[in-house]
Amino acid sequence: MTPTQIFVEEKLQQLLTRTQSDLTAIGVLDRAARKIQWYSVYGSVSDRTQRIRQQINIGLTGEVLRTGRFLQTRATKQELFDLGESIMMTEKLLHAAAWPIIFNDLQINGAILIGKRNEGKYNIQQVEAGTDIVHELSAFCSKYFI
Repeated sequence: MTPTQIFVEEKLQQLLTRTQSDLTAIGVLDRAARKIQWYSVYGSVSDRTQRIRQQINIGLTGEVLRTGRFLQTRATKQELFDLGESIMMTEKLLHAAAWPIIFNDLQINGAILIGKRNEGKYNIQQVEAGTDIVHELSAFCSKYFI
């Protein structure tokens, strides 16, 4: 495992703990394919999750990539399909939040997603803790994923 992978995995683990999430994931934008590719996923119950390639205009992560800002959403089990967020469906997440990853070039280059399998909103302390970790990851990843 490379030092980059170790750093990213440590930060995703911290994000999982500090936000009391069931899942954390970092996705990198593949501009040629117009999809987001999940680079690393923690808390997954399905081995398929990391292989998901999602269109960049669908779901919560699609909205985050379009707007460039933090968003969170919740869905009942029946609404998951309509939302179209592949990870939420695969992992049966009822609540999720996502941040854009913005590197040095000020372009959105990916997203970080957290989710819970039970209903409940992320409180302000969890969002702030997540935002801090996302900034650390963005600064670090800007050296390796551009």
